[in-house]
Amino acid sequence: MRVWRPALVVLCGLALGGPAAAQTNQAAKGRGPIANTPDQTIKGAAMAVEGDLLTVNGTAVRLMGIDAPDPGQKCRNRYGHELDCFKVATAVLANMVKGEEVTCTITEQDRTGEKKGECRVRGVDLGAAMVSRGWAFQYASLSPAYQKGEAYAQSKRMGLWAGQVEKPWQWRSRQLREKAK
Repeated sequence: MRVWRPALVVLCGLALGGPAAAQTNQAAKGRGPIANTPDQTIKGAAMAVEGDLLTVNGTAVRLMGIDAPDPGQKCRNRYGHELDCFKVATAVLANMVKGEEVTCTITEQDRTGEKKGECRVRGVDLGAAMVSRGWAFQYASLSPAYQKGEAYAQSKRMGLWAGQVEKPWQWRSRQLREKAK
């Protein structure tokens, strides 16, 4: 049995369709649709590009409400050994979508044209799965939907919480400051 199969894992001790799913659905309804049109749905085979970015049938979709480590971002495991947390987070997401049909509901498109939305495999929200396993952080300013999942991962010292990691938005800021010097 594969460990990362979302359908086989009960997230944060909650059954599928429980309070966490309801929170996520409510959060998605609160976001504006793309250019005043109904939410767009994309289904099909997916490939993980980053820990919070998929391509579904060739269309890039950023997972809404989460932030995973960026390319080049390093972290330390519980033993103090450095690892490429970007590669690990990307591999975790890749394992979740491997051989599965992914359904993404696109709820937003930013000024650069990047599509953002909620993606699911067998009814499991991939953003919630990444956060509750500790391989992504909730973007609290965008949505409180993943707050419980992050608290769970942090309390159990799962994923990135097992060692030392800089939150991706802090890492990006530091990179910009260092380049400006």
